[in-house]
Amino acid sequence: MPIFRINNQLHYYAHVPKCGGSSVEAYLKARFGTLAFLDTRYLELPEARRWSRSSPQHLPVADFHRLIPAEWIASSFAVVRHPVKRLVSAFQYQVEVEGTVAALWSIDEWFDDWLKIADDDPFRYDNHLRPQCEIVPEGATVFRLEDGLKPIVAHLDTLAGDSRGAREIAPENVRKKALGPDAERLRPSPETLARVAEYYAGDFARFGYPPLPEAAALPRPSAPGFLGRLTSRIVGRL
Repeated sequence: MPIFRINNQLHYYAHVPKCGGSSVEAYLKARFGTLAFLDTRYLELPEARRWSRSSPQHLPVADFHRLIPAEWIASSFAVVRHPVKRLVSAFQYQVEVEGTVAALWSIDEWFDDWLKIADDDPFRYDNHLRPQCEIVPEGATVFRLEDGLKPIVAHLDTLAGDSRGAREIAPENVRKKALGPDAERLRPSPETLARVAEYYAGDFARFGYPPLPEAAALPRPSAPGFLGRLTSRIVGRL
């Protein structure tokens, strides 16, 4: 949760992982100066030398307020993303960048493993799979990544009382992805979609994303490729 200062007031950006956070942080830094509660090199430290269980910018809101009194913060905002799209992005990042996913695991196997360990190890993957509603403060101004980042600029103009700085938030950390969007490993099955709907129910409800169909209500496949085609149609509409 990077803190930025406008005049004599503190504001914070609740950085939900895999929602364009690096781009927003770069813009905030360029416009308002140095950010607090931000450590972009956190994961480079050996685990035994880290001061916390996650990078400070990915801190859940309850933990943030154990350290920073809520009344110190004048306002907050966040960017959120459809839970399925966020899950796919997190999986691809862990496969291609962090190398934490077992060889040849699909997104189904990875998410199944997460559900088994989440209660005992909620900070795994630097909160990339943490429900968004546990990171975004109540009362925060919320933007959806699907709508683009430009509306954030107008919001910051209102907070600052001016329109200084760039009028666009430039993309950061853009990389060429090894797994194409049609890769079989990236396609969650209907069963996984139903588990996503249950696990992230708070995100779907709070941030206004339409519910996913229940796996139990879906017909069983009668021909090869049925699940792949059905899942592609579901994910393609997100």
